Amino acid sequence: MRRLRRHATTLLLVALAAAAAVALFVLDRGSVSTDEAERRKRHLFEAWRPDEITELTVTLAPPGAPPSARQTARLTRGDVNDAGQRPWNVEIDGQRHPADEPTVDQLLGTLEFATAERRVSEEASDRAALGLAAPRLTIALAMGPRRERLLLGGSAPTPPGAVYAEVAGRGVFVVTKQLAAALDVPPDRFRSRSFVPYLPAELSGLTLDGEGGSRRFSRAPWGGGRGAGFRFAEGSPEGSGVRVSAPALDLVLSALGRMQAEAFLSEEEAAQAAASAGPRVTLTLLPSDPSARDGVIDVGGACPGRPDHVVAVRREPTRAAACVPASVLDPLTQDAARFVDLALVAAPLDEVAEVKLAAGDRGAPSLELARAGSEWHLRAPEDRPVPTETGRALVQAILDVRATRLLPAASDPEALGLDPPRATLRVVSTPASAGEGEPQERIETLEIGAEQAGVVRVRRLEDGAIAEIPASAAGALLPSQASLRSMEVFDFAPDQVSALRIERPGLVQRLRRTGEGAWQLLEPSGAGLAADGALADELAEQLAGLKAERWVAADAGQSYGLGAPRLVVEAELTPPPEGAGASGAAARAARVALGAHAGPGSFARAGDGAAVFVAPPSLEAAAGRLLLRRDVFLVAPQDIARVTLAPRDGKPVVLEGSPHRFTIAGAADEASAAATAARVRDALADLRAEGAVALGQPERHHGLSPPRLRVTIELGRQAAPTGEGGATPPRLPEGSFTIAIGAGDAFRGTNVFYARRDGVSAVYAIAQSRVRPLLEAAGVASVD
Repeated sequence: MRRLRRHATTLLLVALAAAAAVALFVLDRGSVSTDEAERRKRHLFEAWRPDEITELTVTLAPPGAPPSARQTARLTRGDVNDAGQRPWNVEIDGQRHPADEPTVDQLLGTLEFATAERRVSEEASDRAALGLAAPRLTIALAMGPRRERLLLGGSAPTPPGAVYAEVAGRGVFVVTKQLAAALDVPPDRFRSRSFVPYLPAELSGLTLDGEGGSRRFSRAPWGGGRGAGFRFAEGSPEGSGVRVSAPALDLVLSALGRMQAEAFLSEEEAAQAAASAGPRVTLTLLPSDPSARDGVIDVGGACPGRPDHVVAVRREPTRAAACVPASVLDPLTQDAARFVDLALVAAPLDEVAEVKLAAGDRGAPSLELARAGSEWHLRAPEDRPVPTETGRALVQAILDVRATRLLPAASDPEALGLDPPRATLRVVSTPASAGEGEPQERIETLEIGAEQAGVVRVRRLEDGAIAEIPASAAGALLPSQASLRSMEVFDFAPDQVSALRIERPGLVQRLRRTGEGAWQLLEPSGAGLAADGALADELAEQLAGLKAERWVAADAGQSYGLGAPRLVVEAELTPPPEGAGASGAAARAARVALGAHAGPGSFARAGDGAAVFVAPPSLEAAAGRLLLRRDVFLVAPQDIARVTLAPRDGKPVVLEGSPHRFTIAGAADEASAAATAARVRDALADLRAEGAVALGQPERHHGLSPPRLRVTIELGRQAAPTGEGGATPPRLPEGSFTIAIGAGDAFRGTNVFYARRDGVSAVYAIAQSRVRPLLEAAGVASVD
């Protein structure tokens, strides 16, 4: 019994000690240690423990305003979420909203490092006189057991813009204008700018109604990040379950991300905007969480005082109205046809892991390719590595095939050549943005049908859609050993090209390199025609390093437009210098024929070979133009004695030339005339053509009969100085020529005017920016 009493006494003492320790811990949490006080002696708050801050209240009272004008934002910290964060919420006018985390963090950072300019003595601390009895700003925060309170009052005399501040329990201070401005955050700013209630990953579907029609999308079983994992919803006119174009839907999802509230509107303001112009589109968001309510947002209508914004009214799951950027409307109002995915394979190149092309005939060889890191490896019909550019080209060619249209789901597969299919294509990809619970591997299978009247039908098993493609595009989907060829077509040095022959319907061009390395034009012949060395060199470089964008077929006969090619380029080659590679030494000529267009490129054959490849567009750009000199309009300004600008309708303008400047004859405003004359002089020095567009006489559309402007240039030569002082002598006549400026047009992506020089049997295109100073000087409009 005595032992029991002794143990009870011990237990009681331990319990009392624990209680004291707890009490001491609780009391100590509210106190400030010596070290903490020393570190923060210049700060307004003598303690700062960010992890313990759970509540923050900001009250703004404009000077002289009644109490009803006060605005208060009460911020509270939530529990730890799935991301390990404790998000803030804000309560304004009794309504609770998610808080704008960056704004809260910025204010807390300002409070943590806030310092005073000086302390105000107690004798001078008349709170009413300092504006602290009715402060313009009150900030209160709960930090563990501590309660802090900061007031901002009236203006202090120095430094400029400073204000009085009071910290509860510490006294009155003077703070700078910059600190006061950083603390003066309107309560509405604490409200999150995010207006859309759900993220894309949280959606099972979405609907767009209004401008653009009804478009209904639902999450698809094949998964994929953002827009890649959606299809048209059941009953959609575009076809139930048809795959939605990921790029098109990504624009919609990006618009939702940009739908940030620039300013929140009251119910009255939103109603006024709706009355003036109703919403253009209604967006319905269907959350994956069955317990969550749909999100409904009306977008459209002018935003008061913000011409670049529109009104957005969120009706569900919570009500709000705001001004959002007007740019969000464009992707939301596209019609349903823009969202139909016409790509046969949706996976992007960097996500493709395996490709298998199998012929429909049993026993026919298949082609199987797999990615190995950044490289590619052939698995069938043999096991070997494949050059990186060859593997990428083969896969990219598959991804580039797009349907011209999708056929109705009820189409007869046998009648379309799909039963049985001619070949099958299987693409395995690993979506980089696959969400949790979504497939980590995507398998897309295509069935390729027989060619019928120049088209081929392809069935996408993923969504059951039947696509129609041109027969010329189907080669990329069929197994062919030709697709594994080296991408190199020619390999020789550009300076080995000694002659060029370019033939297209109705025109042959022939050029030969002289012993000095210059290019001589042999054909066509005509007054003033000469070869452009830079253009000829560019074509030689294109041929010398020509690479296929992809190989199409080992032998396609006369198909792909190669039975009657649009363009044939032939080059004669000189032997390479001693020590050159074998490929350069063996070649004596190079020939390439371009057939039908293949996207931006062209189907092509090289030499006498039967294999067909896709040539890059740069080859046709270099070979498909007239290789004629482009400097036929250039003249050195110091060689010009006189320029006459004669518009089609108007008086001629005459400019007199001298070695250093032009002057306009008979000009009344000398300063303006001098500036105009200088611009004309500079324009003539820079009047290089973009290229020749036609041989012989101009056609009607060139607008040169009559031209809008004639520029007559009289040349002169400088006589030897005579007389005392070496005075500049007059210029002596030395011939003249005329430039005719015609209609405007576009040439190779540049806005141009057609032009012609007398004595040169060709029509050229000159950039409008080069010609405009001449037109303006003559008072001629520069637009048709």
